[in-house]
Amino acid sequence: MAKDIAFSELCSCDLLLYHGDSPVSQLIQWFSGSEYSHASIYDGSLVVEALMEGVKKNDVAVSVADSVYVDVWRLKKEGHLIGSPQLPYGPVLDLVVTYAAEGGRYAYEELLLLALLCTTRRLPLPFLRWALDSAASWLEEIVDEEREPMTCSELVFRCFSEAGAEYCPRIRGVDIRAKVETLHAPGRALRSMSETDRAVAQFLNRYATAKRKGSRDELLMAAVEADPNFVTPADLKRSPDFTKIGRLQRP
Repeated sequence: MAKDIAFSELCSCDLLLYHGDSPVSQLIQWFSGSEYSHASIYDGSLVVEALMEGVKKNDVAVSVADSVYVDVWRLKKEGHLIGSPQLPYGPVLDLVVTYAAEGGRYAYEELLLLALLCTTRRLPLPFLRWALDSAASWLEEIVDEEREPMTCSELVFRCFSEAGAEYCPRIRGVDIRAKVETLHAPGRALRSMSETDRAVAQFLNRYATAKRKGSRDELLMAAVEADPNFVTPADLKRSPDFTKIGRLQRP
């Protein structure tokens, strides 16, 4: 049984992982093999999370209101919990503040995370096309608004990984590695791919463009290890560098 955590017991840089019950949330949980569909980070007083409106600060109660439950996880590296003298909060909090200050530049929609998960799975083509086309249509809208996609878990991972190697959670990108190797064999052209692989490659190309990267291959090949663009809430849960503290109490 998970320990109950009161709002007052949250610490700076705590990772919050949410179990949602919307249809898209349930699909994200199903395809990722995890109970979580959303992620955020606590800055010591407010929750910072990627939403449609951008990277926003919210009261904890507001952030968790639509979830079934929310679990609290904390970074622990080399035996040291974040907030200890060996692993102070400062470098991570600086990035949380920076991303929140630039929040209007970004946008997030659950369909994007679902589509990214679909790219690594063998799915019926009609469903795959629905997921990829829906996310691609959303990408076009935010690009027209001169905004950049950022998934909820990408934001959290960036706040830790960009703070320095001592804060970077270990993430294993096995699914992404297999898909990248399949789609980007030397000299392979779109016309030589199956209809399924072609749909995936075209979507990832759109995603790379929306992320304002130099090239599709730069984005995708970086994902062989732990590119933030492909990190999911399930990946954060499975990282050996986060330890579960308990389940957040409802107000």
